[in-house]
Amino acid sequence: MSKSLLVLLPFLVTTYVASANDYPTVERVDHVLTCMRLAGGQTIDNLFSCSCEIDAIAEVIDFDDFNEARTYESNRRMPGEKGGLFRNSKRGDEVVGKLLSAREGARKRCFIRGARNFEGGN
Repeated sequence: MSKSLLVLLPFLVTTYVASANDYPTVERVDHVLTCMRLAGGQTIDNLFSCSCEIDAIAEVIDFDDFNEARTYESNRRMPGEKGGLFRNSKRGDEVVGKLLSAREGARKRCFIRGARNFEGGN
């Protein structure tokens, strides 16, 4: 390994870790509490699984896209023309699809139990 690569390695690792942890703490806590409620309650197993889930999601989707996808999810249920703006959006389909894929991968990786419906929530 070259000397210059050894010098750069800590910066590359730090940059990756920082980008995977750009979610605000309150969003992470909200996600974990909602996940635990939907998974059956506040148990240590649910705490570890739900914490793992939001970490896994944060590795795949940046916070801006995560937040935008959640906005589309919750507003798609709005009736009428206003809801149509969220239901009939290519951008909405794109970011919601990305979030659903990230959630599915996280559930498999983190052993999330039970069928949970996050639509309109975390």
